[in-house]
Amino acid sequence: MPVKKAFQCTILPDGPAVLTERMPAVRTVSLGIWIPAGSRHEASAQEGMAHFWEHMAFKGTTSRTARQIALQFDLLGGLADAYTSREHTCFTIRAAADHLPTGFDILSDIALFPRLDPEEMEREKDVILQEIGMIEDTPDDRLLESLWEAAWDDPGMGHPITGTAQTVSGYEASDLWSWRAANYRPESMVVAAAGAVEHQALVDMTARAFSSLPQATPCPPASRAGVPAFVPGTLGLERDVEQTHVAMGFPLPGNADPGRFARAALSTILGGNMSSRLFQEVREKRGLAYAVSSDVNALADMGLLEIHAAVDPARTGELLDVVSEQLRIIAKDGATRDELVHVREHLRGLLHLGAESTENRMIRLAKNHLLFGRHVPLSETAAKIAGITLEGVQKAARDILDPDRMVLGILGPTIDPAWLRRSRP
Repeated sequence: MPVKKAFQCTILPDGPAVLTERMPAVRTVSLGIWIPAGSRHEASAQEGMAHFWEHMAFKGTTSRTARQIALQFDLLGGLADAYTSREHTCFTIRAAADHLPTGFDILSDIALFPRLDPEEMEREKDVILQEIGMIEDTPDDRLLESLWEAAWDDPGMGHPITGTAQTVSGYEASDLWSWRAANYRPESMVVAAAGAVEHQALVDMTARAFSSLPQATPCPPASRAGVPAFVPGTLGLERDVEQTHVAMGFPLPGNADPGRFARAALSTILGGNMSSRLFQEVREKRGLAYAVSSDVNALADMGLLEIHAAVDPARTGELLDVVSEQLRIIAKDGATRDELVHVREHLRGLLHLGAESTENRMIRLAKNHLLFGRHVPLSETAAKIAGITLEGVQKAARDILDPDRMVLGILGPTIDPAWLRRSRP
């Protein structure tokens, strides 16, 4: 009897790519339906439409009410979710393997056949306005959202994923359907599953679901936004909060760029774990902040290295000096050999820990297909991590941590103009 392949891919005619990765040791499966449409694919007055469609998927379809969707998902004992990013919309479910046919039926129904019931549509507008308000009331979320928006000269790239209160309140059903027709295109979608999954069975389910789509009116694909210019600068946001939040953003190449592994190492050494330079200097040595972090926030073709901390307002200047000095040192001298060994092992550990999750494996399948058009084995990624060099990390530090190419954001009860002037590394 032939050994079953772990990874398989079938691209349906005029339909999605179906990707599976079989994990023999598990009895569950994670399934995702991926649409390569997010907030960067929204024009003026369309802001938030990708996110709105994600919400409306759960509010009823042509064959199910919102309550029926909720009850049927709950009966599976599985975990259903959805999210919208700047590049993708994804609908997911994780359940026992024998529930996959039912789970796929519900998930494909909400992803492909939503209704825009007028009452539900108006109700969901109010829900999203509450979500926007929640972000406004969360200082770090508000600051990092504003930092991203300030960093790019293209409003289409910089606007919030949720949209704004003005755009969400003004949605009309006809405009929503037009945006969906341009962006929810079967030939660009991905259906991915990992775990106890039979590839051909999922291919057959997908073919049936997509063959049920009504014949759409021909519509040109939505234009994909190019890479906008980065805009260095500062922003100060006064809010009635207890702490001052500080964020720095440095422009990066995107995830498709081969230097992404060196950049991940740099970010980790800076502030990605408890032994990182910023954590040790800011928290452990000086008690300046409860948490300080460095993260790579990247799309396919561009992104930011983001540094964030929250501090007692009276010590904001000290925090800025400490962070700026650490950035100056690593840009000048790079990482140490001990740090390189440590970060390689840290990243390798994260890779293999994630590989034990069916959900993480499913996400890897879909993202690698959408980004590279191919399957990327874990062994290949592990080899790239092992190949990170001191020279690569130092080049990344020098290229990225440029004092003249930074956007600084400060949110707090008061903003001292001197803070915005003194923070260049």
